[in-house]
Amino acid sequence: MTDIYIVRHGETTSNRDGLWQGITDSELTATGRQQVERLSARLGSAHFDAVVASDLGRTRTTAEALNMPYATNPAWREPNLGIWEGKTSAQVREMSGPDMDAFMRGEDVRLGGAGTLSDAAARLIGAYRNLVAQVGPNGSALAVTHGLAIAVLTGVLFQTRFPNPLAMASNTGLLHLTSAAGSDRLRVHNDITHLVDPPIAHGWGTEVVFIRHGETFGNLEDRWQGQQDGALTDEGRAQAKAAVAGLPELDVLYTSRLGRAVETAEIIGAGLGLAPIIVEGVEELGFGAWENLTTAEIRETDPDGARLLFDLGEDTARGGNGETWAELKARVAATARELATRHKGERIGVVSHGGATRAFANQVLQNDFSNRHVIAPIRNTAYATFEVGSEMVRILHWNIAPHLEN
Repeated sequence: MTDIYIVRHGETTSNRDGLWQGITDSELTATGRQQVERLSARLGSAHFDAVVASDLGRTRTTAEALNMPYATNPAWREPNLGIWEGKTSAQVREMSGPDMDAFMRGEDVRLGGAGTLSDAAARLIGAYRNLVAQVGPNGSALAVTHGLAIAVLTGVLFQTRFPNPLAMASNTGLLHLTSAAGSDRLRVHNDITHLVDPPIAHGWGTEVVFIRHGETFGNLEDRWQGQQDGALTDEGRAQAKAAVAGLPELDVLYTSRLGRAVETAEIIGAGLGLAPIIVEGVEELGFGAWENLTTAEIRETDPDGARLLFDLGEDTARGGNGETWAELKARVAATARELATRHKGERIGVVSHGGATRAFANQVLQNDFSNRHVIAPIRNTAYATFEVGSEMVRILHWNIAPHLEN
């Protein structure tokens, strides 16, 4: 498996002033330089087999501040925005309204009369594949690039619609991707926990922060816990306590009714000064007769059902009388929307489960059962932030857990 880390450059004067940059350069602001310093401190002594940066000034300045040897590669550049470069969104709309509308609908127009997103996509996917090949299996690499470039690349890799439901990475936002046998997976999206005062990511919706419960004995034994209860380990309780410091400020805290989530929520709530509220709809996938069994036990006790799921990839009712993945996705998404409507404009915490949280992410990405693995499982006590609006849902952050880092 190859590990590829991708980071967006620090804030520039154009970012600060709301200008479309493209291939036109602008300097890092004082905030941008501070962001890069904090990213550098966070990466510390991390080793990468290769570090590459776009050849534009803002990415080179960012890469240089990381104090790692690096190479430049123009293939990691931002898309060329032609006459739109250096303009605000209002100015772009005034000069090219129909083209801007077409661009926002996902049509492959010439951006400001220059290149298309498909041109940029071919270039960026080639740069990514070349980097994977360069470091090889078991290797790791870091790429310093641009916001729209990251959105285009992830859109191709994970076949998301446009606009990409993976929110654009914040300045110095970090992504972690893995590649194995031609299969790519998103492990972490837009981690900015190294920033003292992270920018507000949402602008039109309600933030719903899903937090997975702490480690359980069932997790250690590879048991399909489902809606059976399992106690937290001592490590699970320690994880929940440590998670508090890295969580964003919450207005309210909800929890699944299952005991492992409730216990986690009580620990987190005590740290945040919030009393958790039990809500139906965010509990784990119901595994029916497979509840609390290991994979080996499922294959032994229900070979026909196991064959349908594990070998043929059919989304059957788990254990014969449990839920399907499609039912789980619909259930969790409906609950998230109901909570977002109830707390419009606020930031809601929801302590839930690995499968339930991942199912919601796949619902947002519009993945079917066959390609659900493009987004990695969320770690115990890691969080994922979704922006839920009346017409659209985005993933702002995925699998964020600074307290679990070495």
